[in-house]
Amino acid sequence: MKPKYCLLLFFTLSFACTHTINVKNEKKGKLIATHCLVPGELKKIPIDYETAPQSPYMQMIDDNAGTRLLTCCNPHTHSIDFYDYETGIKIGSTRYEKEGPNGVVNISGYYIQNMDSIFIYNTRMQELVLTDNTGKVKKRISFRGDGRDDWYNYFPQYLFFTVIPIIKIQDKLILTGCQTIGLPAKTIDQHPFAACLDLKTDTINYIYTYPKELYGNEANWEGYWAGFVYPELSPDGEMIHSFPMSHHLYTGPWDSNDFTTVYAGSNKASTMHSIAMDPIRTPGEVVLDRLAREDIYTAIRYDRYRQLYYRIILHGIPGADRSTPRSKKPVSVIIMDRRFNYMGETEIGTGEQWNWNNMFVTREGLNIEYISDDALDEDFMIFQIFKVEKSDDNL
Repeated sequence: MKPKYCLLLFFTLSFACTHTINVKNEKKGKLIATHCLVPGELKKIPIDYETAPQSPYMQMIDDNAGTRLLTCCNPHTHSIDFYDYETGIKIGSTRYEKEGPNGVVNISGYYIQNMDSIFIYNTRMQELVLTDNTGKVKKRISFRGDGRDDWYNYFPQYLFFTVIPIIKIQDKLILTGCQTIGLPAKTIDQHPFAACLDLKTDTINYIYTYPKELYGNEANWEGYWAGFVYPELSPDGEMIHSFPMSHHLYTGPWDSNDFTTVYAGSNKASTMHSIAMDPIRTPGEVVLDRLAREDIYTAIRYDRYRQLYYRIILHGIPGADRSTPRSKKPVSVIIMDRRFNYMGETEIGTGEQWNWNNMFVTREGLNIEYISDDALDEDFMIFQIFKVEKSDDNL
């Protein structure tokens, strides 16, 4: 990633012997909200005893008849289930074998191009498997880097969610992964976090590297959360990346590592701090304390129906410690227009109520999975559909 000298306006960097990085929110308390999210319809989709209520991965597709389908990974049956989004009726399921020539050991994420071309990422074998809707395997493509024994030290590993999807651009598939080890500043450019698969040739190019101004300078962002990257495709075909500790988004051509930054932060977010300790000697309890207390940005989603962006932030909890579950962190949704101008933000509750990893957009609004504690809701997947309205002060 090319250096951007303008970033000096946004990042306060400390290069003491501890190499602490302080990422300051220059616009905290200065942003004017004109809009907010309000809850609308509560969509309940009936599920049976074989279905996991919180699917680890979902994708919205249209079938040949134009029916909107919500597809869900179902670990209980090792399948992909298909629901009519409008009626909530389950209309089909593709079960996969775990062994043999059609075996798919693990379904981590997938991309459904059509019913004859379903790409499934098999985490256990680190491969992308092309199947059809009968479960037949057509081919397998390895994502083990260059084949060296310690490939995982140099190439990305992949943990997909609905908000970290496999993205199709032209005749390419972009798989956004992460680096699971600390990144030495001198070799940060040698550790890409994504892969680009050419669907015509099956060749893989490893692309995109972590921003040096965030992850370089020997910064210690210990903890699995720091390596996650949340991607989205803009309506102009550019790639957007949301990094957990940045008040900015990184945008640029999808086939380039030349990204620029645009402010996309919260009016409430504070300065984020890397850990002032050697990564090798950082105690686990220090990492957990930091995870609970720090603000963390996550998913970014584009709403093509309203030409808006939504970005999730998990607010830090003052005084929290290692025993504080991550699910206790308050969840807010930042609203921005197509050019990333701030429109407002709404705190919707905590992670105990909202599975924000299952967040997607339909013409009805922003869908976020609701975690109900009502026993009567155990037989449903529940999505709160949020709508954007003008704030009371702007009516």
